[in-house]
Amino acid sequence: MLIDALPLPGHEEPPPPVVEEWIEGCTSYDGTPFELKDGYAQCSWIVTDSLSLPNSFLRYVKNLSSDGSKIHWVAPKKDFGDALLVVQEDTTRNVFLHMTREDSLKVWISSKTGCLFPGPCPHVPLGWSALAIVDNFDFEGLEQLLSADLFKGLGEAPVYPVLPGIVLEAGRDSLGMFVELNHGNGITSRMFGIGSWKMAPVVGKTLGIKDAVGRLSPQDSSSFFLTVRQNGLFVRWKDFYKLTHPVDSAQIAIFKKNLPF
Repeated sequence: MLIDALPLPGHEEPPPPVVEEWIEGCTSYDGTPFELKDGYAQCSWIVTDSLSLPNSFLRYVKNLSSDGSKIHWVAPKKDFGDALLVVQEDTTRNVFLHMTREDSLKVWISSKTGCLFPGPCPHVPLGWSALAIVDNFDFEGLEQLLSADLFKGLGEAPVYPVLPGIVLEAGRDSLGMFVELNHGNGITSRMFGIGSWKMAPVVGKTLGIKDAVGRLSPQDSSSFFLTVRQNGLFVRWKDFYKLTHPVDSAQIAIFKKNLPF
C-alpha cells in the first residue's frame, strides 16, 4: 500500500479534461454549444418559462418569444461575451446585429428595420421635405418653428403618424386640423396644419403608421407641422430619427458582408 501511494511512474492522476471557457459559459446556462468556422461559436436555447439567460439583452429577447422559440448567440470564441449577432426564431426569424456607433459605443440594431433595438422605430426619414432650421434662419412670423418642424408636400397628400400611437387629442385650431398621439416610452407627437380629415381621429383609438389621419391642403405645394416630444422635451425630427437609426444602411450592409459565416 505504501508503494502504491508513492509518486512512481504510472501512478499519476489523469489530467482533468479541458473544457473551453465559451463552452462552459454556454452550458452553465443550459445552452447548447456549436462550433462555427474561423474561430466563432454559437450558443442556442429553446425558450421555456423557467429558462435563465446570462445577460439583459437575451432576457429581453426571451420576453418577446413564445415557448418553443429558439434563440442563438453568435460570437468569437476568444471573447464569447461580445456577440456579433443574436437570432430569434419562432414563426418568423429576427436577427439583431451588435454594431459600433460613431462614438465607439456598441448598440443592438434590428437587421429587419435598421432601428436601434429595443426602441421606437420610425420608418420614414422625412428629411427630403423638412424645412431646414439654420443659425441665421429668418422665421418671418413662423414662431411655430421654435417648437415644431415644418414639412412640405404635394397638395392633398395623405398625412400618416410617424409611429403607432394612441390618440390623445384631435380637433381644429387657427392652422387647420391637428392630432396628438402618445407613442409610449415617453414619446408623443402632434401633427397640425392638416388641411382636412380623412376620418376624424377618435380619442383613445390606436393608429398605425399606415392609418392616414388627414390630407394636406389642396394646393400645388402644401405644408404641415410636426412636434415630437421625448419625456416632455421637444426634439427636432432629424435628431430623433438619428437617435433611432444610430448606424446607416451602408454600415449595416458592410457589417453583414463581413460576417464570417
